[in-house]
This record gives sequence, C-alpha cells and structure tokens, in this order.
Amino acid sequence: MPPFAIYPVLETLELIAIVILSFFGMEFLARLLHKYVMHGALWFLHEDHHREKQAKLEKNDAFGIIFAGIAILLFVEWLRTGNPLPFAVAVGMTAYGAAYVIVHDMIIHDRHLHLRSWGLRHQPFRKLILAHDVHHREGTGNWGFLLVIRGIDRIPEEVRQEA
Repeated sequence: MPPFAIYPVLETLELIAIVILSFFGMEFLARLLHKYVMHGALWFLHEDHHREKQAKLEKNDAFGIIFAGIAILLFVEWLRTGNPLPFAVAVGMTAYGAAYVIVHDMIIHDRHLHLRSWGLRHQPFRKLILAHDVHHREGTGNWGFLLVIRGIDRIPEEVRQEA
C-alpha cells in the first residue's frame, strides 16, 4: 500500500483522533518523565534548564532531540510499511515538539525569540508562565510543559484571583 493511499472518511477521522491523542498524550508522558526521570536519574541533563539565565543551547535540549529521533523512526516506519498509524503518532509528537519550543522555551523561558513579556500580557500564557515559575522557584509541582491542570498543578494565588 503506498504511503499516501486514500482512506475512507472514517479512517481519516480515526487518524486525526490519533494525532490529537498523541499530542495530548505527549504532555502526560512529559509530565511523568519530567517528575521521575528529569528530576531523577537524568537530572545532570535537566539541571541547566533550572538556571536563572537560559542559554541558546542547553543539555536539557537532549530530551527534545531524543523525542525527535523517535518521531523520525515512526515516520520511517510509515514510509517502510505504508501503515498510517506510525505516521499519525509521529505527527502528534512533532506537533507537540513544535508547541513545546514555542510555548515552553520561547514564551515561558524567554529563549530564542524572547516572547515571555508578550506571554505575560496574554491569557492563557500568563497563567502557564506563573504556574511554571512555581516549579522553578520551589523545585516541585507543576510538572507539565504546555497545560495547567486544576487539581494536579499548584496554581499561584495571583492566577486564581485573575480567573
């Protein structure tokens, strides 16, 4: 079966659902890895991300490279077999990676394009920035990168009052 075979509408909707689930699934996988791996055995790679001043290139960027490598392998598997499932998962992972760079690195941590001041003026980025700042100040809680989830994340009083 060729990689761009035409699928019935139902199968296309299923693949779109897999892309969306993969994107949001990455946030929850990232939360678990952040708490138990990045702040555990691989702290030596993650610790530079917790410094006051962010660098253009950090050891922490290795995590993005690892996930990009996994997505590339999934794209290769799709090309090799024609199975659209690895393609859909890889698209979701890639979209999450792009969102991470824009939201987490550029807006929250002010790296590369330095968008933090813009983010602080716009909801929901302000809420995300202030909640993530708690994690960097205290070293606990708020393990996510793109979402603030009530009941899971510690939301600063300042953000609660704005809501």
